[in-house]
Amino acid sequence: MAHLTESIPTSAPNAGSLWGFFGEADNMQWQWEAPKARKATGSAAPPLPAWILDWDTSPLVLPGLAIEEETSKHPEETISVEEDIFGLGRKLQTASSDEMLEICDEFNQRFKQSLRLGLVSEATIYSALNTVSWDIRLAFKESGCESNYRLLSFYQAFWDGLATSKVLQPVDLDPETMNRFLFCLGDLPICVAVQNLFQVIVRAASITQLGRMDRGVDHVVQAWARTWLHEHPPGDSWLLLAEAERTLSQSSTKITPLQELLHSGKNDDLLDLSSIRNAFQEIKGMLDRSLEIIVAAEKVIFPSKASIETLSRVLAYLPRDLLYQQLDSCTLHVIQFHNSLENPATDFLYGWLSLVAKIPHLSDKVFANIIKRMEGCKGAPKHLFLGDVVLSRWISQGYVVKGNLTRNTFELSSLDSGPHDLASVLFAVDKNREKMFCRTKDLFKLLNDLGRYKDVYGVLARMKDLGLKLPRDLIGPTIEMMSRCDLRLAYRIHNLFYSGLICGKGLQPHRNPKFILAMVNDRDCPTPKIWRVMGIPCYSLLPPSKRTKFSGRRLSPATIELVTKLAIAFAHTKARSQRVAFRNVIQCLHHLRRHNAPITPELTRAVSHAGFTRKILNGRWISKELLNWVLGLIEVAEGTEIAVTIDRAVSYWNDRLEEEQQTEALAKAREMNVLRLGPID
Repeated sequence: MAHLTESIPTSAPNAGSLWGFFGEADNMQWQWEAPKARKATGSAAPPLPAWILDWDTSPLVLPGLAIEEETSKHPEETISVEEDIFGLGRKLQTASSDEMLEICDEFNQRFKQSLRLGLVSEATIYSALNTVSWDIRLAFKESGCESNYRLLSFYQAFWDGLATSKVLQPVDLDPETMNRFLFCLGDLPICVAVQNLFQVIVRAASITQLGRMDRGVDHVVQAWARTWLHEHPPGDSWLLLAEAERTLSQSSTKITPLQELLHSGKNDDLLDLSSIRNAFQEIKGMLDRSLEIIVAAEKVIFPSKASIETLSRVLAYLPRDLLYQQLDSCTLHVIQFHNSLENPATDFLYGWLSLVAKIPHLSDKVFANIIKRMEGCKGAPKHLFLGDVVLSRWISQGYVVKGNLTRNTFELSSLDSGPHDLASVLFAVDKNREKMFCRTKDLFKLLNDLGRYKDVYGVLARMKDLGLKLPRDLIGPTIEMMSRCDLRLAYRIHNLFYSGLICGKGLQPHRNPKFILAMVNDRDCPTPKIWRVMGIPCYSLLPPSKRTKFSGRRLSPATIELVTKLAIAFAHTKARSQRVAFRNVIQCLHHLRRHNAPITPELTRAVSHAGFTRKILNGRWISKELLNWVLGLIEVAEGTEIAVTIDRAVSYWNDRLEEEQQTEALAKAREMNVLRLGPID
């Protein structure tokens, strides 16, 4: 037990003895050493985060492009970007046809990669646009199509590299460089690829750049517009039409059950309106989708329409000042180019006019000014201002919401009258429950700005044939507008008013004072016509019993003011004689007195001017009866003092006139008495 309870001696504080358990242990001596750097073991390290990898400046490998690693290249094999640009021409001159294509593709990839890495300065970029474009044109001068294709590939590669660069962005380029790029792009045929590239360039530029890129934008837009002179081959639209046909057939299959449901539910009080409403909405949605597909197919069949719409979207992105400047310069170019052609085509003018109409938020003044300028072109048609252009403008401005449906209705309704029928546009707007009254006002205002007054009457007459009715508050301003420029047409529109076109009893004269006063100052307009328009009887033709009879109907202040203005106009007009003018002034006086309206000083002055002043200016005698009657009116309206003053003035005039007449008679008698004998001397 003593041996068992004896403490076991501990080993020395040395860890070396532990290695004996692992075999091949020996009596090694261990000594502490300072820690050293660990050698690489070759094991895979965890991947770096993406944001760190983005800072890697090593060349990136683009899809479809095999680029060797820089580590595998020798320093003497690496060439600069400038050497690559200026060496392209020498390579193309010594290469075969197949090698030339490969050389261009490889150069585009290298140049795009250099731009993306920011290895190309802006001066080199400007030089590359000139040098490479010239070298490609020279190398492919035998084949114009291949030359244009290779140039477009180079410009596309140039823009792709610049757009994906993290060093030099498109907004960092000088506007002169962007202008040069647009000039190069505008020298190519304006195909769909060029259109898309131009649209991307304009959207990527800053406002400051666009303000100084006017020359380049102008060059591309003018070249783009000239493409409308040529017919483009239609694309493949059969797939779109087949899809539209399928949608229409589906909607037609759903219409039959809906008709049966409506027919069976006539006598059913528990008709499920919600299911009918849902069926209507479903069919309507199918028809709308079919119409959209047909419109897309139309753009494929008529590529010029799609081209016009694309360019309008590009121009709408420009700042207002630059947009107006571009429209002004390009309109001038279109006019000059059209006039320079031996057989000018109207499609060119129509295309540009359609483009202007499709630009949103364009002011009416600018739009009307462009139309006026284009109407003066050589061989311009009479109906340059087409209904389709008007509808396009209303759709682009947001005035017509159901654009495709309204356009479809217009095209169907104008099959007989032609695309220039403006009334058919209003008919289509009315059929689709748009704001027809507001659009009619806009149309008449635009026609007034263009000076097309006859078209206003034509539109109204055509609207009557189409069964359209207008409210009274629309035709009145139209007549007022027309009276300032063409009184005959205004009166013809007034006759349409009485023929049943307008809903209402008649014209409200106090809302058309300019029309009434214009008739007064027109010597060819008989005065009975004026009073007929006013709705006032001619009191001189009435029996005395009715002439002096008072009316119980009170006149409105606006009517009293208009009649007073009418009396003043008759008193001062040069289109009427003094007798006719005075008679119509008395007609105004009788109308006011019959309705117990107050006699104002303005009215008595008109009476005195027509009765006294015009006679005095003509050197005529003023009768005592007329003087006393007018003085009675003046005394009531203006006071006794004014009446006495006028009495003295008229009496003085009569006395002077009597003296002058006596003097003239005496002188005449003396001239006839040659011998000067008798009581005359």
